[in-house]
Amino acid sequence: MILIFLTLAILAFFGIAFVLFLESIHEQEKRAVLIGFIGMLIAVLTIALAYFVPILTDPLAILFVIAGIFGLLLCIPGKQNPKALKGTMGYAVEETARFDESHSVFVRLRGLKDGSDPYKTFYAQNPELEIPDKKRRAKGFLGKLGSIDNGYQSNVAMVHSAFELPHFLGPFAKGTPYPDTQPANLPPEKATKIVKKYAEHVGAVSVGICELNPAWVYSKRGEIHYDNWDDWGKEIKDLPKYAVVMLLEMNRDHVMAAPHTPSVAESALNYAKGAYISTMMARWFVHMGYRGEAEHTRNYNIIMPPVAVDAGLGEIGRLGYLITPKFGARTRIFITLTDMPLIPDKPMSIGVEEFCEKCMKCADSCPSKSITTGSKTRCRGIEKWKLDEDSCFDYWSRVGTDCSICMAICPFSRPNSYFHRFIRWYVANSPLAKKVFPYIDNFIYGKRWKARKVPDWLSYPKRSESEDYPTILNDSHY
Repeated sequence: MILIFLTLAILAFFGIAFVLFLESIHEQEKRAVLIGFIGMLIAVLTIALAYFVPILTDPLAILFVIAGIFGLLLCIPGKQNPKALKGTMGYAVEETARFDESHSVFVRLRGLKDGSDPYKTFYAQNPELEIPDKKRRAKGFLGKLGSIDNGYQSNVAMVHSAFELPHFLGPFAKGTPYPDTQPANLPPEKATKIVKKYAEHVGAVSVGICELNPAWVYSKRGEIHYDNWDDWGKEIKDLPKYAVVMLLEMNRDHVMAAPHTPSVAESALNYAKGAYISTMMARWFVHMGYRGEAEHTRNYNIIMPPVAVDAGLGEIGRLGYLITPKFGARTRIFITLTDMPLIPDKPMSIGVEEFCEKCMKCADSCPSKSITTGSKTRCRGIEKWKLDEDSCFDYWSRVGTDCSICMAICPFSRPNSYFHRFIRWYVANSPLAKKVFPYIDNFIYGKRWKARKVPDWLSYPKRSESEDYPTILNDSHY
């Protein structure tokens, strides 16, 4: 009887190791491939010992009983994070303050023109930023695009071509109903179903809805794209009530090349798709007799990740990105605002906060050390892990891409396979898994990042320091 139990337990162990082995080959996780292979060897050796060295049968059975008890403990469900279930306001520790868009490092560097009135006004109020920003600005907005890959023209051209589309669509981001269009008389339940299905039909991989929290609206306009400088510094207000939040998946093959050019080419592609999808949705609302406003890289009024949290699409991780149940951090967020009555979704808890407290992969692998290894801090009334945006951007300028290492190494970002969905289920539901799985993950996959191979058509050359990099990203596109 003991031998039968032991055989079944060893076969289960072998099966887990075999699946890990196969999955890891596909994912180019060399360390995990080796561990999976060693696990299979251990299983074969153990079953041989059990049958041919009877004196070891009982001790081996005890070891597997202990392992089985651990497995059963993992199945004990616990309470979900009550803060996460309240959405972003679950982390409010004092009165919240809105963020001035002009303080964003992106806006400062690609928007403020030396000598202009907004430039003088901003740096008169923030003199400590002027000299560091001048040095950054002298390098170009993103340095020399693709410099880490020798400015490889094929991948760099993908970035250029993709970022041109939002520029074209920006003037159509805001829409109001035509005078002869009456608001569609749809029950909110029916309207919500149509909105979600249509958003998925035009390309979103996940869709959520929430009422827009004013805390996530920029306090003042800081970024100007179409020479409407009279809007600079004005309060942003009177936005539509509902936010339709749409996610696009970042292709893992591209992201796993981080920080090389395939990753920034994939980012650019998603920004182009997001501008198209959010604008399409905005125009649909207009023709339904309601306001529609597309939130994308040429028309931002709001901070996107917290709105996605409130729309029930995930949680914010240590790295500052939204982490979703299916794709982890490998998503880009786009939003369409509307005043059409819709049914909001509820925030979710998937174990991100508890996992991130112990994981540290993104912080340990961050080249600029912009991701904290410490505890959450208060930022404008919200408890959060605060990213050092300036040092992060400085690294972007060095490599000429948007890095993406933290996105790539996040354990939640692995493929949405049955194997990883199984692990994510445990993390979301088991208190024990939240505590031990970060350490297991670090043991199996390692803690440090190394770029993976990409398909041949995306390949990039090794960097030569003697090369001149002639391709520089035009600020008007990025």
